[in-house]
Amino acid sequence: MAERYLADDVATEALGEALARLTPPGGTWLLRGELGAGKTTWTRGFLRGLGGDPDDVASPTYAVLHRYELPAGRLFHLDLYRPGPEGAWALGLEEVIDPGDRLVVEWAGQDGPWPSAWVAELSLTPAGAGRLAEWTLPGETAGR
Repeated sequence: MAERYLADDVATEALGEALARLTPPGGTWLLRGELGAGKTTWTRGFLRGLGGDPDDVASPTYAVLHRYELPAGRLFHLDLYRPGPEGAWALGLEEVIDPGDRLVVEWAGQDGPWPSAWVAELSLTPAGAGRLAEWTLPGETAGR
């Protein structure tokens, strides 16, 4: 497990951008953290890291799902706060995600029928004036 203290939104976006570069086509990120923890802010940086416009990113809490077209595939940004972990699949999400699409899931449960074998996890928690980011890439031990 890796961790980093993020002093502000700029640092949070920078981490998202850096981790996007490590995410292969078809990769999935499961994001955890309370309301306002920085999950959507991290996703802005992630989208920038994939060549997208971070200003396009909005919280998907009420829309449940946003799709961003990128130079190299698509990014799906999913929020399971309201529908719950099983709710996304009741919407038929597995029918619209292609093998090369990347997926970022806010409020993800531990288990799910994630469309990829490459599944990374990120937790954001308040820490002082900023937040602590802890993440695990596939093949690493979560240490929990």
